[in-house]
Amino acid sequence: MKHFNDIQNLSDFYNVDLKHPLINIIKYEEAKSDNVIKNVPISFDFYKISFVKNFNGFIQIGNTIFKGDNGVLHFVEPKQVYTCNSTNPWKGYEILIHPDIFNQYFTHKKIDAYDFFSYEANETLLLTKEEKKVVNNLMKMAWKEFNNRDDFSIPIILSYISTLLNLSERFYARQFNTRKKLCNQLSGNFFKMLKTYYYEQPNNEIQQPTVQYFADKLNVTPNYLSDTIRHHTGKSALTIIHDFVIEEAKKHLKTSNKTVSEISYLLGFEYPNYFSRLFKRKTNLSPTEYRKSVKSI
Repeated sequence: MKHFNDIQNLSDFYNVDLKHPLINIIKYEEAKSDNVIKNVPISFDFYKISFVKNFNGFIQIGNTIFKGDNGVLHFVEPKQVYTCNSTNPWKGYEILIHPDIFNQYFTHKKIDAYDFFSYEANETLLLTKEEKKVVNNLMKMAWKEFNNRDDFSIPIILSYISTLLNLSERFYARQFNTRKKLCNQLSGNFFKMLKTYYYEQPNNEIQQPTVQYFADKLNVTPNYLSDTIRHHTGKSALTIIHDFVIEEAKKHLKTSNKTVSEISYLLGFEYPNYFSRLFKRKTNLSPTEYRKSVKSI
C-alpha cells in the first residue's frame, strides 16, 4: 500500500506540477495514466474529491467494491484506504485539499462536517445528467482559476469547492430517495438487530449499543448508517438507539425490583450515573422518580 503524507508526494506520483502545497486540482487527461489507472491501494493525509466523467471500472475503498458505468463523484477522507482501476484512462478532475486551507476560509463549516467523505464505497455518488453538467462546470472553473492564479484566486477556488460540497449534500439526498429499496433494507436490518440486541448478547459481555457496532455488523460506515436512518426517520441512528435503551430501561423499572445500578449494568452502561443522566434527559424524570410514578398508578 502507498501512503502519501502530503499533496506534493501524490502530485509527483501522478507526474503533474504542484502549484500550491495545500491544494491541487488535477485534470485526469493530463496526469500520468499508468499511475492513475494502476490497481494500487493508497491512502492520504488530506482530502480527495474525484469526478470521473467516463467511469468504467471499479472503485474499492476499505473492503467494499463499487462498480458502475456512469460518471461518478466520490470523496475520500484522510487515512482511508483507496483503490481504483479502470479499463480506460479516466476523464475528469481530481481535487486534493488539505483541511487547513479549507478551514481557514470557511470557519462556519469545516470540511470534516461533510459526512459523505466517510461513506466509503457504500454510497459513491452517481450523478444525473443535469448534476453531471453542474459538477463539470464547477470543476472546470476551479481548474482554470487554479492554473491562472492571482491574489484573488485561492478564495475563489475554495468557494467553488464549497459550492460543490453543499450541492453534493443535495445530490446525496436525491440519491437516497432513488435508492429507497436498498435504504429500506438497510434500515430494516438495523431495526431488526436493535430489537434483538439485548437477547443476543452474552450476559457477562453486554455493552451499551453503539452506532459503530451496528455499522460494523451491516458492513457500512457509521456516518452512512446514521444518514440513511435520518433520511427515513428524521432521527439519527444514535438518537434511535438511545430511545430504544430508555424503553428497555422502563420495562425493567416497571416489572423488576432491580436497583437502578443493576439495571444500568444490565443495559451495558459502565457508569450508572451516565445511565441516570441519559434517562432524565429523555424522560424529564430520574429512574427512581419514573419507577415511583408508574408504581403509584
